[in-house]
Amino acid sequence: MEAHLHQSPAEFESAERSVYRPDPVLFTLELTTLHTAPWPAERILLSVANGNGVAGAAVQTRDSVLLVNGLPPETALAAAQALAGAGTNLSGVRGTPATATSFAQAWHAVTGVQASESSRDVLYRLGELALPSGVAGDWRTAETGDAETVVRWLNEFFIEAFGEPSNVEASRAMLTSIVDAGDHVLLWVVDGEPVSMARVRAAVAGASRIGPVYTPPGHRGHGYAAAVTAAAARFARSEGAREVVLFADTDNPVSNRVYQRIGFEAVAEDVRYTLSGD
Repeated sequence: MEAHLHQSPAEFESAERSVYRPDPVLFTLELTTLHTAPWPAERILLSVANGNGVAGAAVQTRDSVLLVNGLPPETALAAAQALAGAGTNLSGVRGTPATATSFAQAWHAVTGVQASESSRDVLYRLGELALPSGVAGDWRTAETGDAETVVRWLNEFFIEAFGEPSNVEASRAMLTSIVDAGDHVLLWVVDGEPVSMARVRAAVAGASRIGPVYTPPGHRGHGYAAAVTAAAARFARSEGAREVVLFADTDNPVSNRVYQRIGFEAVAEDVRYTLSGD
């Protein structure tokens, strides 16, 4: 096994085409991350080759988490050695239980850095969409005048979902990146008031991802999250997506039931480890 570090998505294209594009559902995070523009020079793009060609690949997110779905366990040690040799600093690793655990163990063997599980999600793909009935209101795309509402809700989502400190400016920057990427935010509106939202990513390799989905506490229990998610799925398909996917926290039974009820089917588990010194 021989690992290679690449300088740009263009240089990484062969690995993307070999590893990620055959399964845009499983590799939704990797494919959307690769569409970051301009590509930050310090971001990791890694491939592992064997005698038959590309055997694995990994990319790094903006928060220094390494996405390792594309690194089979047998490639983990070569990848860890190459990254450690380059002086790479990783805050975390994310992938299926098999790939993430294998890389975390290899990283510990090479660097001594410990891994601790920080989150676990279910990856869903849309089967047959079942629109919820009896939910008041309708959907529309967010407009310029909705920016402050969307920023506030993004901030609240990250506080609630991940325990992050409030950071309104980071949420404002995220909204800018959403617009720049050609993504959309859909709002569910009742009597002229937005009550729930869902981000819809532009399709990459035919797959569009929904999320985050957020309903403020005062509007919960009325079916708005199901309604806006179903609307987001229909919107994604109308924009040409062949597959529609999303993630749900395994510790949130309500959201998992909502997504299953409207037609999403579980296809994989997703685990994230935080990496810290021993």
